[in-house]
Amino acid sequence: MARFILRSKRSSRRLLARRTRGGAVATGVAPVVTMAVTTMVVATMVMTGCATASTRSPAPHPAGAPSGGPIVRVDQPALEAIAEQYRTACQAPGAAVSVRTRDGADHDAIAGTLAPGIALTRDREFLAGSVTKLFVTTVAYQLVAAHRLSLDATVDEFLRGWPRGDRVTVAMLLGHRSGMGDFGNDLGAQLTQLVLADLSRTFSYAEVLDLVKAVPPVAAPGATYHYSNANTIVLGAIVQRITHQSLGASMQRRIIGPLGLHHTIYGPDRLAAANAILFHGLFDVSGTGTPVDIGDFPRAAALTVDPAGAGLFSNLPDLLTFTHALFGTNMLLHPREQADLVRSVSTLNASALLLGRRFRVSGHGGVAPGAQTIVAYDATGRTTVAVWCNRLDPGPSELLPSVLAAKSVFELADRPEPR
Repeated sequence: MARFILRSKRSSRRLLARRTRGGAVATGVAPVVTMAVTTMVVATMVMTGCATASTRSPAPHPAGAPSGGPIVRVDQPALEAIAEQYRTACQAPGAAVSVRTRDGADHDAIAGTLAPGIALTRDREFLAGSVTKLFVTTVAYQLVAAHRLSLDATVDEFLRGWPRGDRVTVAMLLGHRSGMGDFGNDLGAQLTQLVLADLSRTFSYAEVLDLVKAVPPVAAPGATYHYSNANTIVLGAIVQRITHQSLGASMQRRIIGPLGLHHTIYGPDRLAAANAILFHGLFDVSGTGTPVDIGDFPRAAALTVDPAGAGLFSNLPDLLTFTHALFGTNMLLHPREQADLVRSVSTLNASALLLGRRFRVSGHGGVAPGAQTIVAYDATGRTTVAVWCNRLDPGPSELLPSVLAAKSVFELADRPEPR
């Protein structure tokens, strides 16, 4: 299940603000983060090659992918050092970082393993968490561009009897301003009750909507920003009403197929395929502070209880392609809808990744049992970054290792390779 981890649209003082298990917002961590950044930079400078790596020359990507122009040189040993430092910070069996530079070349580095005796490669699929929201909202904005959905439409036009549905608009759902309470943001009581009780249970979308409907509101519609997976779940229901298709079918037809994302699977629609994926990751299932490998656990309940806020398996090459297409081209969205998605849906900007003002970053973080990831695009350098490691320790700074890794990769790609 996925939760909010980064939102710093208005002030750098809100770095890494997120909902804790009790629903409170953790703030004021900028000094800690800055110290951690300094530590990582120093460590990166002194580390020797402890990671496997690969650098690819510009290769054919889907239409709209970066190509041409001067070749961008990336310091491969430094990228390897970032991957190893990332793995260490995550305390994970493995970690991987990848960057697609403006010349269309991919540069990757991998540290550690997927599990003992199992290699971690750039093509390994993992749970993408809240990155799923980018896929769902992209479909919604495509419907807006086609005049099949209005940002001013209210929820009760599609879901009759929805609480306060006559006052909650599609725009509020996209921007997390509906006032709906947390759902799926809590990896404590909610996870135990909804998932661990029966890991093999398959939740229908109607059942999930009933669960979301029962969550008390936290604010009046439109009054304030409050990140909740409930917003994307309700939006996903609206998309399905309009398209007369499942979310997975819409993603496949509009995003996954056209972009050639051959390792991206929407789990709720393809449970057999999702269960067959070789995935391993550490997660504290019992809440005792001792993580276990959840790779062999049944996945049906975890994938279907939050079908629009999470639900995707993907890998780094697919996420690089999707993230660049979404933020760096108009393949998926027209400029107007793209700009609105950046304002309303993207949870990342340069300050959230502790980058300088020359960077113009959009993207999203994602956490799931056994995995954490960040995908982001810098419009200044036309650079796309994706990172992931296979451990999640829920808490106020759960995505900090991924933040620092993404920051370091962006900065590395922004400077010339030493001669």
